[in-house]
Amino acid sequence: MHSLHSGFSFLQLVIVIAIIALVGLVVVPNYSKRVPLAERREFYESLNALVQQAFFRALQTGHVHKILCNLKERTVTLEEQVIAADKDGKPVFVTVPLSYFAKKYKWPEYFEIKQFYVEGVEEISKHNPENAMEDIWFFIVPEGMAQEVIINFVDTRDTFNSSENQISLVLNPFRVQFQMYEEFKNPNTI
Repeated sequence: MHSLHSGFSFLQLVIVIAIIALVGLVVVPNYSKRVPLAERREFYESLNALVQQAFFRALQTGHVHKILCNLKERTVTLEEQVIAADKDGKPVFVTVPLSYFAKKYKWPEYFEIKQFYVEGVEEISKHNPENAMEDIWFFIVPEGMAQEVIINFVDTRDTFNSSENQISLVLNPFRVQFQMYEEFKNPNTI
């Protein structure tokens, strides 16, 4: 005998909803953990691409290159020294146009830089809060080397595991390439 009612029973709907909820309990947390990791990796790779561009340009042109990080605007810019010094004795740098970035690379607003070491000096803490450091830079010289740099930042959006939100980028001055670590580093721990 055929039933006059077609469709799903209440029990079938409850079972389907329970299965969807179980899948969601597994998939959503895993996805939420992967998004911050992917964005960290993108930041790390973009910064390495910029540093490598500076490295190759310094070798080709014989000019010093500067990686300029603006903490207020959260941007990274590549500059090239075009004149040894101006009339005041300061070196003159111009922004280098890049093919894969506009003029500046902007890192995500939820990456909060806590420490920025250049040649062992922590540049952020050496300035008082009233005279906050806005620009921090490091150089890549034509001999194919860079200054020693450590950037420690926190991914404020990654709240699943507080120990995993500490990231350190350490620039190898000989290979001119950053290495990423999941804990803060300082010049004494490298």
